[in-house]
Amino acid sequence: MKNIFKPSCQMRRKELKEVNKCIKSLNWSSFKGATEGWNINRCIGLTSKEANKLKPLEVRFLGGKYVRKLEYNFSKKLNSKFAISANSATSCLTLALGALDIEPGDEVIVPCMSYIASATAILTYNAIPVFCEVDENTYCIDINDLKKKISKKTKCIIVVHLGGSAAEIDSIIKIAKKLKIKIIEDTSQAPFIKYKNKFLGTYGDVGVFSFTETKTITSGEGGILITNSNNLAQKARLIRNHGEAVADKNWSDKKLINIIGQNLRLTEIQASILIEQLKDLEFRNKQRIKNYQYLKNNLKEIKNLKQPITIPNSVYTPYIVKWRWQKSQKLKISRDQLCNKLNKLGIPVTKGYGKLLHENEIFVRKIAYGKKNFPWSLSKKKYYYGRGTLKKSEAINKEFIWFKYINYPNTLKEMKKVVKAFKKSLKI
Repeated sequence: MKNIFKPSCQMRRKELKEVNKCIKSLNWSSFKGATEGWNINRCIGLTSKEANKLKPLEVRFLGGKYVRKLEYNFSKKLNSKFAISANSATSCLTLALGALDIEPGDEVIVPCMSYIASATAILTYNAIPVFCEVDENTYCIDINDLKKKISKKTKCIIVVHLGGSAAEIDSIIKIAKKLKIKIIEDTSQAPFIKYKNKFLGTYGDVGVFSFTETKTITSGEGGILITNSNNLAQKARLIRNHGEAVADKNWSDKKLINIIGQNLRLTEIQASILIEQLKDLEFRNKQRIKNYQYLKNNLKEIKNLKQPITIPNSVYTPYIVKWRWQKSQKLKISRDQLCNKLNKLGIPVTKGYGKLLHENEIFVRKIAYGKKNFPWSLSKKKYYYGRGTLKKSEAINKEFIWFKYINYPNTLKEMKKVVKAFKKSLKI
């Protein structure tokens, strides 16, 4: 059956106008891997506000006018000193981990329920992922299991605000500060969502956001990280753009750590699209909330369909609606049977993750770099991955029914079709 739902990747007249200007300028990526006479320390130390005041092609180590304007606009909205764009949120995680001086053999804790990049970015620096259970209500990191997984080797926690739900960030920060553990907030699926009147992504040492094609705003690919730390911003900028080529002979060994150059740069064309879409981000979030509230209110009589539960002082803003189907004596239909019926009625629901992170072969077999189980062979400690090691999260995943078309420009008209299909499938 034809999919009647609209994707989140949309371009309106204002975006087309701006991207056409960028294309005609013939400056499609204004980055250079050199500072063109500028002192490198001064260059990488500029705040996003200061960098935005540069001339269009001045200090191209920081990109062109569109990249710098996007970074400034993003930092201003989130009240952050630095915003650093990259070609993907995966790259932003790489920048963040490198900037935090993660070393081979260090442990980084990450929830087992997330996109694969949340775990594989850790391997970039030959650190070791330690997977954690997720909370049964928010599907974000489980605090009790987090406490069990922390060891003397733990250097960082990646907090994933999954699917538009806020993790218990206050509790996590309290734990991390006491033990001097760094925090990266992966806010790819929760842009501009507030917890206690402060945006997610601004609580930890670094926040990461995504602009891939399915996200609330998009340039096809892309990401941005935010931080208030001058040191983290400097190192992230160096990692993004061939940092070893501009390293100064007077730098300390510590400053040189992890700046092996990469090209993780966002293009001017992508930035020009995002500058305009950023203006609509909060409006698009409100549309997601409105659509979800309609679904929630009109499906509440189906007791077997468990709705996501948010932590207090936060508003659920779904990236994907993650229901859980729990059979009962009254409604014995299985999750898979219900999904198949909904699909036949034109509602494109899916069945959750094919694999949770700890179930992927790269971890199960401990094969990442070379033939000698590197980076796990750096440690005498035994690490256990694979099905059966995180049973609570695995059980949750088997109950998931996902619906992703909660996004603008879908409206209540499309949501009514979802409700109708559920009730028809369940003969209600």
